Amino acid sequence: MKKIKIKRKKIPLKIRMSVIVLLGVLTLGSLVSAVAVSSDEQPATIQKNIQLCEYAQQGRFNYIVHLKNNTVYGATVLYPGQATIFKKITDYITMSFGYGFDIDCSAKIQGTYKLIFQLQTDIWSKEYVIIPKTNFDTDNFSIIFEINTSYYENIIKTINDETGVQAQKPMLNITCEITINAQTEEGNIYETFTPELSILLNGNTIEINNDLVQTKIGSLQTTIQTPASNEKQGNNNSLVTAAIFFIPIIPIAVFTRNDYTSPSETEKQLKKIMKKYGEWIVEVDKPPKRPFNTEIVQCKTIEDLMKISEEIGKPVLHSASEDNTHTFYVLEETMHYQYVLSGNISNSDAQNAKQQ
Repeated sequence: MKKIKIKRKKIPLKIRMSVIVLLGVLTLGSLVSAVAVSSDEQPATIQKNIQLCEYAQQGRFNYIVHLKNNTVYGATVLYPGQATIFKKITDYITMSFGYGFDIDCSAKIQGTYKLIFQLQTDIWSKEYVIIPKTNFDTDNFSIIFEINTSYYENIIKTINDETGVQAQKPMLNITCEITINAQTEEGNIYETFTPELSILLNGNTIEINNDLVQTKIGSLQTTIQTPASNEKQGNNNSLVTAAIFFIPIIPIAVFTRNDYTSPSETEKQLKKIMKKYGEWIVEVDKPPKRPFNTEIVQCKTIEDLMKISEEIGKPVLHSASEDNTHTFYVLEETMHYQYVLSGNISNSDAQNAKQQ
């Protein structure tokens, strides 16, 4: 007997397994619900919470450590997690904070934020308002500010001399106090969100603690009363629902297979760049026009381009072409610095092509 060969369509591994697991969980949940309905004694009415919409708040810190002339690193800046931050060679720290509010229904958004520094020890603390309460009416905002750790260490020394007591465990807490008021057709959302970062000032190094990305999620809900008689019918409904969720699992398992194709090297490199430097890169739709007699300087690495951006005080621009080539620019009047990321052509090849 001739075997029937089934042609199985490839689906990305994460998508295929997520669908199968989701359907399995929904099937199991429906069966559990059916058993619970049939076994429990039914009250006259049952209270149910109905979710109307979901929302999430995210706060993202980032920083660049500006260094004095030094021999240990031979560089002028350090990025998050790059290396140990030594106090004696640290000039100041540039820090950014970005906030985003994501909601799955239409909403009119209003809110306020305030940036606070708190100098704290084991026996006293002092608070400084760096940015007073500021209004915003969009779903995101960003701020950039500087930190001079030497300034706050001098305050600690002054207070220690005044009190005659050497305070221990000094740290600088950075807090952005955010209040959000989102007006929706389903009701109003009013919440506070206080992302915080701590900088330890004890010893000869600077340690920046807490997660750089902090998230808070929530939902808008209402409560309804359901007659118990409806719950009896809910037993049958749960069984039908379980069957509806289970049936698609069979054709998915039989007629599809996992696609283990991994992302391209270009995509991997782009993801690393955006993760590390995303806060300092500006997205543009088209490559900038190059004035006549402008010289192109091709950088070997994105780190070289970021150093140039820092030294001349110009932003890094990023544009992507249809052939998945990504170009990062730093522009001056007569110089055009760039770094090219492509799966088909290297930076050195791109430079040669420009010169020909």
